[in-house]
Amino acid sequence: MTGVRSLMICAAASLRRDFLFRWSYKFSFLYDIGALFSSLIALYFTDRMLADAPPRSVAAYGTDYFTFALVGVAFLDYMFVSMRSFAQQIRFAQFTGTLEAMLATPTHPFIIILSQAAWPYLWTTIRAALYLVLGAAVFGADLSGVNPLSAALFLVLMVVTFAGVGLTSAALTLYLKQSDPITALVGGVSFLFGGIVYPVESLPAPLQDIAWVLPMTHAVEGLRRAFLSGAAPLDLLDHALPMMAWAAVSFVLAFVVLRQVMKALSREGSFGAY
Repeated sequence: MTGVRSLMICAAASLRRDFLFRWSYKFSFLYDIGALFSSLIALYFTDRMLADAPPRSVAAYGTDYFTFALVGVAFLDYMFVSMRSFAQQIRFAQFTGTLEAMLATPTHPFIIILSQAAWPYLWTTIRAALYLVLGAAVFGADLSGVNPLSAALFLVLMVVTFAGVGLTSAALTLYLKQSDPITALVGGVSFLFGGIVYPVESLPAPLQDIAWVLPMTHAVEGLRRAFLSGAAPLDLLDHALPMMAWAAVSFVLAFVVLRQVMKALSREGSFGAY
């Protein structure tokens, strides 16, 4: 319980800090909303282009291309936020000279790093909700058959899986004093092969085999079936189980890497270096 309480306190402080920082640059909020509208419009006109002859792989979901792609794009940011935010916040703390002070507190470093993504996750959730609401209300996406429990399950699994990757990246950033290239590689491969804006079935057969190894593919497929066909959690076990395995591996890896990094930095006395 002490760990949970510490995480909540650290997350609340981090949320307040980052909100005040972002609010001081109000134009960034307008930019994010504008980018959201532009991507929705792009998906809408792509759907109009395909309306006369929708691809069979999309029609198999019982919906149009706009709704198919909307679900993938709406939750894409969770992957990037999970992988990038922890390392970015650590790098920022290194440059501003606050990292050493934070790590000198009695709070476990894992909790400190984990709490740094409170604002990015909140803002991503607001953006995802806007995507879905505007997609349905303005552009006519049919999301009436959503199964909320299945959607919540796969969203949590997606966040936990990629947060493990992001925490590993943050640990490496602590030691290397620069961002690692792993997250960019994982993010790029996941976007290309994860079935976000086109079905996995449209890929060549060898690439489909690669796609179904990736956690992003199972996350998007689970979310899509939860939103478009109202599939129950038990009906999605074939996608949930690989996600659970990835989540367990990624978090264990993050904890082990962080522990080794903290030992190395303690020996070298280089916490304050950047």
